[in-house]
Formats: sequence, C-alpha cells, structure tokens
Amino acid sequence: MSSTINVRLVEWNVAMSLHRKAHLLASLKPTMAVLPESANTASTRTALEAIGASSVQWIGANPNKGLSVVAFNGWQLRIDDGYDPGYQWVMPVHLTGPANIRILAVWDMNHRGSGHPSARKMGACRSSLPHYEEFLSGDADLVLISGDFNNSVYWDKPTKRAKFGDFMDQLEVRGFVSAYHVHHGSARGAESHPTLWWMKNADTTYHIDYTFVSPSDAIEAVAMGAHADWIAHSDHSPMTVDLRLPLRARRTRPQ
Repeated sequence: MSSTINVRLVEWNVAMSLHRKAHLLASLKPTMAVLPESANTASTRTALEAIGASSVQWIGANPNKGLSVVAFNGWQLRIDDGYDPGYQWVMPVHLTGPANIRILAVWDMNHRGSGHPSARKMGACRSSLPHYEEFLSGDADLVLISGDFNNSVYWDKPTKRAKFGDFMDQLEVRGFVSAYHVHHGSARGAESHPTLWWMKNADTTYHIDYTFVSPSDAIEAVAMGAHADWIAHSDHSPMTVDLRLPLRARRTRPQ
C-alpha cells in the first residue's frame, strides 16, 4: 500500500454559467475545486453530478453567483460549524476521504464587500483569520487557503492601509506558503503567469488568485491555464495545484 496520497486542487473563477463549463473543469481532473462566481442552481448541480462530483458546498446570497467547493472521487465536504457569513464569501470546509483536508475557500471583495466592518476594511479573508484560528490550526493532513483574492502586492502603495504583502506575511507566520510562488520561484508582484486577463485583454494581466498551503512540502506542481485555451470561458485562468501528503500523517503547527 502506498504511504502517500496525491490530490489535485483546481481553483478557477468560472465567471458564471458553470453548468455550461463543467466539462472544462472535468478536463483538469480535480480531486477538489474552489469555484468563485459559480451558481447554486438545479442545472449547475446536474452538470456537476454528470462529471462525477461526489459532494458540493456553496455559499452566497444570489443563487446565480456565489462560491462553490466541489469534491470528486468519493471525497466528501462539510462546512465547519464555525462558519460566519459576516466574512463574506469565505467558507471553511472539511474534505474527508483517504486523508483529512481543511480548505478555507475565498472569493474576496475586499472593501467592496459587505458583512463585518473589519471585512470591508481589511478584506474578508484577512479579517477572518482570528475567527478561523481553530479551524486553520486543527488536526488535519493538509490545510489550504484558496480562491480569488482580488488583490496583489502590485497595488500595495505606501498609503494603502491593508497591504496584500502584509497579509501574505501573516500567512507565512502561520505556516502557509503560496503554492505558485514556491513552485515557480517567483517574487511577489513579478509573476510570469497571470490569473486575470482584465476585460479579457491578453495584454492587461494581474495575478490575483492564490492557493496557500500548509505544510509547504506537500506542493508537487502548479500549472496555469493559457489565455488561448480559457479566455472564451472566463476572464480568469484556472490554477491547478498538485499535492502529495503522507497517508494519515498529522500536521503540526510551527512553533
């Protein structure tokens, strides 16, 4: 019996109409998927079931546009009991199967969002970290924070109060690293692979989607979708993160 297990996370802002794009998600062969701007409709659920989804969780106020986490291959999802909708579109999810994985799924509106005042000032994910401390530090084989953060160090001007670089520093102190930056050896703000083609323009690009991983040695590979392959379907590129972890090993927090 293998002593390790391989899992693949796909993070993709699908830009709505997921029921028409489920086959594209299936082509990436995910174990789990974090899908901002996805719907919670009968047609969406039917399309996900058709590509082998074994469990789906969704949050949002508009059934046509929210945040989904989808599991495949028999894996099951459960929203943590500590979920607080005041941290808008930040969803703590337990993924169970051959391993125990915790995912904090994110579609962050930053100052444009609603909910707790701190979420509007600092960004929902950043302000939610103290609330989800127990969830993020609990017993698990792997912990992930993944989604569309609508942010980058590119916009960290000296006068900006909530700098994204400071947020990334906070995550590193907590034992999380950006899978993309580690795997590609990229400096923050110097990413060679965009995750957003602004206004679907191949020449106006930003890197605003991230998957943060703990422990860092679980990262095997990170791939981004090419503009030519994906622009007809979304203004965001899918991020595919391959991870390997010891079977039933237990993660410990850094001291």
